[in-house]
Amino acid sequence: MPRHWSQEPHWLSTADGPRSERTQSRRSRMKESSSMEILDYIEAYWPRIVRNVSVDEGTLIGLPRPYMAPAEDPIFQEMFYWDSYFTAVGLSGTPREQLVVDMAENMVAMLRRFGMIPNASRLYFLSRSQPPLSTAMFRLAFETKEARGDADACAFLAEAMNLAALEHRSVWLGEIHPHIRRVHAGLSRYFDANYTDELASFESGWDRSTRCQNRWLDHLPICLNSVLYLREIDLEWASRRLGDDESADAWRSAADARAASVRDLMWDETAGLFFDFDYVAGKRDGVATLAAFFPLWSGLASQSEADRMVGEWLPKFSQPGGLATSLTARDGHQWAWPNGWAPLQWIVVAGLERYGFREEAMRIMRAWCDTCVLSFEKTGAMWEKYNVVEVGSPPVDDRYGSVSGFGWTNAVFLDFHRRLGDR
Repeated sequence: MPRHWSQEPHWLSTADGPRSERTQSRRSRMKESSSMEILDYIEAYWPRIVRNVSVDEGTLIGLPRPYMAPAEDPIFQEMFYWDSYFTAVGLSGTPREQLVVDMAENMVAMLRRFGMIPNASRLYFLSRSQPPLSTAMFRLAFETKEARGDADACAFLAEAMNLAALEHRSVWLGEIHPHIRRVHAGLSRYFDANYTDELASFESGWDRSTRCQNRWLDHLPICLNSVLYLREIDLEWASRRLGDDESADAWRSAADARAASVRDLMWDETAGLFFDFDYVAGKRDGVATLAAFFPLWSGLASQSEADRMVGEWLPKFSQPGGLATSLTARDGHQWAWPNGWAPLQWIVVAGLERYGFREEAMRIMRAWCDTCVLSFEKTGAMWEKYNVVEVGSPPVDDRYGSVSGFGWTNAVFLDFHRRLGDR
């Protein structure tokens, strides 16, 4: 039974000031012991969130393969879009890696049926999607199948990426209702068919945050256009892998054009950071968030841009428990200061590693894993989000509170723990 946040873990009860070598060694052993307990917790938790829904049940969309819901909590029973990718990165290379393939196959099934992947596998979510990480998921599933010697690996890749290409053009580059996303300089916004700013923010996954002044329909988000850039790179890679160089060249040209527009509109040379762009007002919005680091993860940023961001901005986001989501707070807004979220830690770490900042990446991975350990000692559970500024204190909650479990937190902890151990 999870304990309360206010209970302090016994291994933190040390006197102030420099710790003795013996105390440091004892704390290190206790942290490692707690890490092992977390790994056991995660292994026992996975079966509790596996779902099999093969036919439609009310609003729940039937899917051909098993999947992992984000949490055991009754409010999270669907297969969520971007949650599934971050869960997959932790399952990859483990005895449960078949679920990576299964969830990718479910995405293919939704693309066949609806021409898009909804926010989650509910019929009422068809008005919007989520950050479109399907091509990254398809690459991960293909690599899993290829490593196992599955005979259908290339056939899977061909169908999945063809459907993703169709979705890319009709949904993410859409200019006609219900998909009015490409709206300015070849770049896209988040959208919802009901045409409301709040529901567009839900498509971003950042529900709720300090971004875009709550006018999401008026903004070109840096995270989305970085994801779309990576999709175009993924589609180039798949085309070449399947022997279609003409299509590959076209996708590379699309990616290059997007990168040029992003850099022109969203890079602030004076500040040394990427920002969301208010295309209605014709200016960058100036709100600093971890979304700025998506161009590093996708490879869109130049090395000099990455150098400036890491030198000037990473220290501002870095807190004792990991990376704060933004540098400003707003009451009732969970994707903001002082909260940290597992997928954003993972995105930033991947971007840092891509540009050669391995020490910084290691530091963030250690801080995040330590935060998970501390919270687990206090509560006996993993959580959807954490307070990374006052480690051990509750995070800022939104409309549904703090949910224990939690799929992407478990998966990112597994991935970070594995990589820290390898080094």
